[in-house]
Amino acid sequence: MNRKPRTPVMFLPTQLTTSGTQQMATMTTNRPFFMALGFLGMLALAGSVQAESPGVIGQLTVEPSQLVMTHPRRGHSVVVTARTPLGRTVDLTAEATFGSSDPGVVRVSPLGWIEAVSNGTARIQVQANGLLGVVQVEVKLPAAVPRHSFRDDVMPVLSKTGCNQGACHGYSLGKNGFKLSLRGADPKADFDSLTDEFLGRRINRHNPSASLFLTKPLGEVAHKGGVRLEADSLEHRLLLGWVREGAKADSPGAATFESLSIYPRRVVIGPGWQQQLQVIATYSDGSLRDVTRLSVFTVNTERIAAVTRDGLVQASMLGETAVSARFERTFATAEFLVLEPREDFEPTPVPTDNVVDRFVIQKLNSMNVRPSALVDDAGFLRRVSIDMTGIQPEPDQLQAFLADKDPKKRTRLIERLFRTEAFVDQWSLKWGDLLQNSRTKLSDPAVFAFREWLREAVATNRPLDQFAREVLGGQGGVSESPTAAFYAVSNDAHDTLQRTTQVFCGIRMLCARCHPHPFENWTQEDYYGLFSFFNQVATKNDPRLPGVKNAKSVVINLKTGFGTNPRSGQAQPPRFLGGREPKLATGGIDRREAYIGWLTSKDNPFFARSLVNRVWSYFFHRGIIDPVDDLRSTNPAINPKLLDALTADLIASGFDMRHLMRTIVSSRTYQRSSVANNSNIHDDMNFSRFVPRRLPAETLLDCLVQATGVPEKFSGAPAGFTAKQLPDANIQSDFLKLFGKPQRMEACECERDSGANMLQALHFINGQSILSRVSAGNGRVAGLVKSEKEVVGLIERLYTWSLCRRPTDKEQAVAVKFFSSYGDKRQEAAQDFMWALLNSREFMMVH
Repeated sequence: MNRKPRTPVMFLPTQLTTSGTQQMATMTTNRPFFMALGFLGMLALAGSVQAESPGVIGQLTVEPSQLVMTHPRRGHSVVVTARTPLGRTVDLTAEATFGSSDPGVVRVSPLGWIEAVSNGTARIQVQANGLLGVVQVEVKLPAAVPRHSFRDDVMPVLSKTGCNQGACHGYSLGKNGFKLSLRGADPKADFDSLTDEFLGRRINRHNPSASLFLTKPLGEVAHKGGVRLEADSLEHRLLLGWVREGAKADSPGAATFESLSIYPRRVVIGPGWQQQLQVIATYSDGSLRDVTRLSVFTVNTERIAAVTRDGLVQASMLGETAVSARFERTFATAEFLVLEPREDFEPTPVPTDNVVDRFVIQKLNSMNVRPSALVDDAGFLRRVSIDMTGIQPEPDQLQAFLADKDPKKRTRLIERLFRTEAFVDQWSLKWGDLLQNSRTKLSDPAVFAFREWLREAVATNRPLDQFAREVLGGQGGVSESPTAAFYAVSNDAHDTLQRTTQVFCGIRMLCARCHPHPFENWTQEDYYGLFSFFNQVATKNDPRLPGVKNAKSVVINLKTGFGTNPRSGQAQPPRFLGGREPKLATGGIDRREAYIGWLTSKDNPFFARSLVNRVWSYFFHRGIIDPVDDLRSTNPAINPKLLDALTADLIASGFDMRHLMRTIVSSRTYQRSSVANNSNIHDDMNFSRFVPRRLPAETLLDCLVQATGVPEKFSGAPAGFTAKQLPDANIQSDFLKLFGKPQRMEACECERDSGANMLQALHFINGQSILSRVSAGNGRVAGLVKSEKEVVGLIERLYTWSLCRRPTDKEQAVAVKFFSSYGDKRQEAAQDFMWALLNSREFMMVH
């Protein structure tokens, strides 16, 4: 399923004034003050773009520079680029002129399309912007003209025109009696459907132009899908040529498609500029084919750039995006960085003492972006305490931290937080969510046993590879093997496969169960290869174990054979993601052991990378790849070098999760202020500043309890449990439900809802969660009113308990004036004041 965006939320009292860089709101009126709800979405860029001199430097870059042509019908495009003085890419293809040194060997169109004529060598001369370039061409045509290929010519056209998409004939039931495999998953079935079904009425070999599968998309015959082909277009000529040659199947020995590449891979351009892409297919005989005009293009972020059906990219605004090309169910991706030129930009010195800062600053320098300054000590104390332990520091901790003059005090704080019970609460909660530890599927003893196992694993800093081995290796009853609960949660082996790959590889495999993945190169062979590792696992309610009394939670049936691929109808041997098939017997061994060994290997391309990305996202507003459990080639990392470096560092540390956390929170990148500067005000992707995010439901409630001094009583939970310590979501709490606590029904970060709605705002305005707490006779406010005789001291204590900082001078003056307006109603003033602080953006957010 699509992941819900992490939209930060803003709770602002309507009659409060902001003061200082912390943007703290202070009161100027009586109760009720308040509440406006807003969203910090992606910021739209406005204003004119600074023009850059059109001049280019150096020489033309012509792609390809050398070309061997072996097919009379397969031409090749030319992409012509140059560099500006500020390092941006200029696409000169549209304005270039082209000429052939020998038109008898090779000809070239005014748009740069090269076609072979006869064997020999020639040069394509390119001129643009006063610069020259050349393409060396060798033509080596076969004696006989090759036939059109159903697989390589017809199938790509069916994809390009959208005929085999889910909304058309690729729908599971087809459309109007004609069914194609979704996105060309089954070429043989599609060939049979076109040539044999309904006595072959879709193909007219005697009058090819009258073939129904041509006249309908041309609009010559009524077609509910509308016009999909243009007469005499490349697509039309390929389909018509195939029918004219008898609409034959491909010969068994024909070269097969192997890989796809795209040029240019990384582009730096300006708003309003264009860039033509070139897509090249490589075949098993070593031949190359330009498939740009047969590829399907998509763009990740349409607000930044758009792409035409022929691969021409138009940049529209500053930012980064990726453009993907799909050909024969394979993807290639080009990354686009749209920059505004800044001749006066001074790069930030690249740090060498922290791997995070090194690669973040390198990326920011390439984007002409300066990072924000570091957050102050009070801001860092609150931020890191909430992120690592899910609770704010108390006033005495704040006072001690501010008074500490040791330059290494932030480092010492991080180490102290690792040793707290709250750290164990925080991170066992996150693992409990991901692994779906819930009484919806498990018994009370199983949930608490698995919960305690998770807490012990976090407390002892169990290496992540060992953690995964123990989770995935569980069997028997939960009393002797608590991690057996992981399998007991699953409905079947399909569920286990999907949960495992999403949690430990960051990959969503659900789509590949029925058809090739729409955005990645995973196939049903990949899916059922993984399935064969897990289909030996049975739970006590498994229908394959009828009548088994007192069955353990998880049973491994060593006699279970491989899974069956429904497309082929054949048993699918176990297969790791990436294609390698281990040599395993169909029975007699626990095939999970092979999978676990592969998964936790230092050479695994997914395991460490996905966990680094997931942990990173817990400390920032997004992952380096986002969504964090959707790693794929068409969703590239925003900073690949950073992700690669952290992955290598995690592996070198022995998969030490605390080492990874320490590296992240010790970095200047994590410790940046949330206050933007002129250069990074529009950057919410590259970690140039700290982007505020709303507190998770459990943290929000625990901080509310801490600030007000009034505990929350959870029906059915042990006395004294905090929200983070609850075993699952089955304990009733309207507050936690309202603020998005996941129900643990999915192994997806998207199940936690960090968005905002009006009910949340109304709850903070009028709900008893706050009103009853600030007015409680045994609460924090009542106690402070009694203990703090001076109003200035009372105001400071209310600030430090609520916002973990002291008020500024201006805020203090406004607050004193506010208290004086209440006369002798000091307690009521304090209640209103605390209520306002708790309703502020600063309390609600990690900032």
